[in-house]
Amino acid sequence: MIERGITEAGAAQFPMVRHAEEVGWTPLTPQAALELRGGPEGMLFRGVLSGALRRFNAWMSGDAARAVVERIEALPATIDGNREVLAWLRGERQAYDDAERRHRPVRLIDFERPDQNTLHVTYEWRLKPPARKGNRADVMFVVNGVPAAIVEHKNPAAAGAIERGVAQLRRYEAQTPELLAAPQLFNVTHVLDYWYGVTWNASRRYLARWKERAGDDYRFAVQSFFEPTGFLRTLRDWILFYVEDGETRKTVLRQHQRRAVERIIERCAEPAKRRGLIWHTQGSGKTFTLLTAARLILERTERFGNPTVVVVVDRTELEGQLKKWVERLLGEMQQQEIPVWRAHSGEALRELLATDKRGLILSLIHKFQDLDRDANTRSGVYVFIDEAHRSVARDLGSYLMAALPAATIIGFTGTPIARTAYGQGTFKIFGADDAHGYLHKYAVADSIEDETTLPIRYALAPGELTVPAEQLDREFLSAAGAEGVTDVEELNRVLDRAVHLRTFLTAGDRVRKVAAFVARHYRERVAPLGYKVFLVAVNREACARYKQELDALLPPEWTAAVYTGRDDDAWERPLVAQYQIAPSREPEVLLDFKRADREPRILIVTDKLLTGFDAPLLSCLYLDKPMRDHVLLQAIARVNRPYVDAAGIRKRAGLIVDFVGVLRELRSALQFDAADVSGAIADLDLLQADLLARLARCERELAGGVPAGSGAAGGGDAGAGMDDAALEELVYRRLLDPDARARFLEAFKEIEALWEILSPAAALRDHVPAYRRLAQLYAAVRAAYAERGGFVAGLAHKTRRLVQDGARQEGPARLTAAVTFDAPTVRRLRDTPGPYEAKVFNLVRGLRQELDAAPEEAPLLFPIRERAERVLHDLETRQTAGAAALDYIEKLVAEREEISRAARSSGLAPRAFAVFWRLRDSFSMDDDAALAVAREAEALLARFPNAAVSREEERRLRAALYKPLLGLHKDERAQVVEHVLALLLQPADDDDA
Repeated sequence: MIERGITEAGAAQFPMVRHAEEVGWTPLTPQAALELRGGPEGMLFRGVLSGALRRFNAWMSGDAARAVVERIEALPATIDGNREVLAWLRGERQAYDDAERRHRPVRLIDFERPDQNTLHVTYEWRLKPPARKGNRADVMFVVNGVPAAIVEHKNPAAAGAIERGVAQLRRYEAQTPELLAAPQLFNVTHVLDYWYGVTWNASRRYLARWKERAGDDYRFAVQSFFEPTGFLRTLRDWILFYVEDGETRKTVLRQHQRRAVERIIERCAEPAKRRGLIWHTQGSGKTFTLLTAARLILERTERFGNPTVVVVVDRTELEGQLKKWVERLLGEMQQQEIPVWRAHSGEALRELLATDKRGLILSLIHKFQDLDRDANTRSGVYVFIDEAHRSVARDLGSYLMAALPAATIIGFTGTPIARTAYGQGTFKIFGADDAHGYLHKYAVADSIEDETTLPIRYALAPGELTVPAEQLDREFLSAAGAEGVTDVEELNRVLDRAVHLRTFLTAGDRVRKVAAFVARHYRERVAPLGYKVFLVAVNREACARYKQELDALLPPEWTAAVYTGRDDDAWERPLVAQYQIAPSREPEVLLDFKRADREPRILIVTDKLLTGFDAPLLSCLYLDKPMRDHVLLQAIARVNRPYVDAAGIRKRAGLIVDFVGVLRELRSALQFDAADVSGAIADLDLLQADLLARLARCERELAGGVPAGSGAAGGGDAGAGMDDAALEELVYRRLLDPDARARFLEAFKEIEALWEILSPAAALRDHVPAYRRLAQLYAAVRAAYAERGGFVAGLAHKTRRLVQDGARQEGPARLTAAVTFDAPTVRRLRDTPGPYEAKVFNLVRGLRQELDAAPEEAPLLFPIRERAERVLHDLETRQTAGAAALDYIEKLVAEREEISRAARSSGLAPRAFAVFWRLRDSFSMDDDAALAVAREAEALLARFPNAAVSREEERRLRAALYKPLLGLHKDERAQVVEHVLALLLQPADDDDA
């Protein structure tokens, strides 16, 4: 007998339910969950929710509880409605108490005693809104009757599982948003990896790998994520709704952020220690960490009494892309009766501290200058300072400690601590109470490993365009005051004194050459990927000149110069005035830059946007301004944000092209310990060596030596094509084994990521044929073993073009083309040269596509497809030979044709005939009896057309089905009714409800 292959349900879905049960969740069958929901159009367990409301709110009557249930149920299926659901779950909403004639907070979850809550886990959660397409979630976790987390499982034997899970959630959002109205969290897993994120922000970029310790298995990942105390804590504390670029967005704090917040809270509650440093690399969510910690301290009055939290932020948070979110966060705190003040001036800050205001005080960094000594001596004051290295550099630390001698002061920094007087000062002020000098550290290497940020690679521009090393060292790297610069203003003061250096960088002939290089590099290397770039010039005059030169080389709308204007520019610097963007237009330009389908593509900057600007599409920075230390790291970190485009292709690294030469002298430019910047930036030459080594190893070991054929059409490269017979041997023999295939696919994607970054390059010229052959093999393997997708599906942009333009595809196209699942095709394939395995895969692919095109036949032919899939599994695991598999497929073809003929002659609709065939085949019922039941079932389905979406009609249909089966024993009758009902109400395909 042919065994069942690896499936989503068998490998992950049902084990997840068992693992969750072990830590306190009560499992429900889909039918039991459907009854609690009141039918497939419902999302809430209304009775469970009503009971929880009555249990946690003794004052609430049954009518009041039902009213709350109805209010939650009526919330719109949008991100704003989802945010309201979370507010109810967190106890932030009120209901009217008729007895006391006042509004009272409503508690829906007991966060302190998790065992007092009703926790359910169920699977196959099908939702079918009236008159619209439905969908099905694999697993749903439900807290007190409210869905809280939705999980998608993907077959661990298939490629691209995580990406397919994300795509499926996006499909739910578009087709059945009601399915996501309440759930807050989203998990996707293929057993080998476990990823988590939030609903209403379905992007690979915003998912994080869940990990607690090295080597965690699937069971531990499930149980550590859904352990009730921690899971409820996630709902209460770690989910954020924010506003960015005018849109409401949603995120969940990652594990490093949660640990940092916990450390901050513990430090603030510790009377003997009053300092702490949070050191999280740029791009890892430091602002969210800071503001979440502040919010939690203000909310926990039982632990912190009536505290004062002073949040000291950089101007970018108040005036940049998160401005509206900060404003809304402050408004929400005020709604929760937490007073909020903004210190608009140093005098206002002095007054707020002197009068001992309680609540949140928000201030800019520079407002702390010249604060009075002992402005507030109370111990319940907690100060959180963003960009801590900068505040120390300006001596603000001394003012601050003198003004608030008893306060707990937590510093936050996104760059390593420099080996300078300023850097050591940061440790002394903020890290004195900790052995390592910091309270929590999340380094560059950690961030890259977690895919929170991307690695950054650099390349030096041609030598004639870079600053001579001696001049750079003399006028900048060794210049007095250059060491330890912490912001652009300090950097500009150093550069103002470097007259000869500025003259070199702004020389007209050099600007023209650099602009030509940038235009060519952008067109060849970056534009094919769909990404955008920064050109960082030494000053405003250079920005204007670059804009002028690039306009002659590229469409003018592709570029924009962003810098601050001055009143005298019109007559003193007319070129600067000519290209300056009006301040009123700047927000629109920056927003368009972040969108793939909008211009501009290149921003020319000098001071603005080098800190705090988050644009995931930004992948390359042309550096033509001398920088070092914190300013250099902050600037280059603009390109380290992860990004996934509409085709699912991930950005793999950020690139810096250095026209100055500072990266040539990394030890001088970055005064940090080597371990702290390990992985932050590496020479592109290292990537090239890595690429060539991987390419050779993959050809030699994984692909078994990819042979070349004589049919190449690729630009005259000898042997660039692939021999068809050898390709068949590789695809359907050597790579038939799923493990070997997975190793090859993974190895190629690593090679492809490097190729996309490096090409085109002269050093790669001789390796184009080898890479093209590997790309062809990858495309053929993907197309051969995937259920759907074209020949180039999954290839990145440059690689796809290389394969399409340069490879002869007759062979691969023939190998991977679906054929008709019928007897003549089987006979023809038997006489066609080629491996039996290829023929079997193509026949099964043809069956899949036929059923996709005619979903009404799916209930009828599902058993045929199921057995055909088992054949593929037996082939892959070498449990059957290719010839035997083709023989078995031929029998299935014959059975399929028998079923089709019988269905046509029966006069029954496909679902009704499926009932007839199942009763005859599985229950040994004679043809006449089975046919009578099938006809009765068809008539009943016509009587109850809404049974799939109406609980009442389903109940009546079920009862009516018993009548034609009265001659059966009662146990068998109940079993037959359930089978018939499942066939009648079964969705057209496995993913849709």
